[in-house]
Amino acid sequence: MAIYIGQRVQTKLHTHHAIEIAIAFDKPFLISRNGTEFKESVCTFINADLAHQFNGQDDHHIFIYFDAESAVAQLLETSLNLDVFGILDYTGISINGVKNLFIDWFYDDSANDKAASNLIQLLLESILGTSQRHNILEPRIADAIELVRSALYSEIRLEAIAAKVFLSEGRFAHLFKEQIGIPFRRYVLWCRLQAALKAIVQGRTLTQAAYEGGFADISHFSRTFTEMFGASPSVVLKQ
Repeated sequence: MAIYIGQRVQTKLHTHHAIEIAIAFDKPFLISRNGTEFKESVCTFINADLAHQFNGQDDHHIFIYFDAESAVAQLLETSLNLDVFGILDYTGISINGVKNLFIDWFYDDSANDKAASNLIQLLLESILGTSQRHNILEPRIADAIELVRSALYSEIRLEAIAAKVFLSEGRFAHLFKEQIGIPFRRYVLWCRLQAALKAIVQGRTLTQAAYEGGFADISHFSRTFTEMFGASPSVVLKQ
C-alpha cells in the first residue's frame, strides 16, 4: 500500500500492478483508458494491470495504491466489480468526508504516516464495510512471491524460482500469470520498483534507490518507473 499526493499531475498512458484510487481535492480530473477519450471524475478506482492516462489539471490529487495480490485489492476488485468495469467513477457520499480528512492531514505539519494509514483504513471501511477476503493464492505461488521479495538485490530467474517451488518452468509461468494477472518477469520489475520507491521515501537519492531495488542502473529504474506510472521519477518528485 502506498499514498502519493501531487499537484497538476499529468501522466502518459501507463500500466502498473496495483489497484489505484484517485481522488481530487476540489476540481475534477480527466481519466482515460486509451489516451484519446477522457472522462471527468472526482474519485476513480482503476483496476490493476489496466492501461490508463491521468490529467490532473490545476488541483491537488490523492493517489492510493494497493498491490494487486493483497487482500484489500482483491476485496476492492470484487466489491466494485473492477474486473468488469476496469475504471469506475465512484460517487459514494462517504468519500467526501474521508477526502476532507486527507486534505487536513496533507496541510498539517505534524501529520505522520500512522495518521495516513488510519485515514486509508477509514476510506476502505466506507467502501467495503466488513467484507471478507474472497481469494487465497495457490501455496506454491505464494511461496514464489516470498522468494522474489527476499531476493531483490540479486538476479531473479524464472527457472530458479520454479525449481524452488517444485514446478516446471512452463507450468510455473502459466500458473503465476493465472494467479497474479501479469507475467513473472513483469512482476519482478514491479517488486523492484516498490523497493526503490520505499528507499526514496526514506531519503535515498534516485541512484541509491535504483540500487536498493535491484535495478541494473538508474536508466533502467527510470524507464520502468515511467512505464508503470506514466511520468519520470524526477518529474513526480517535483510534483
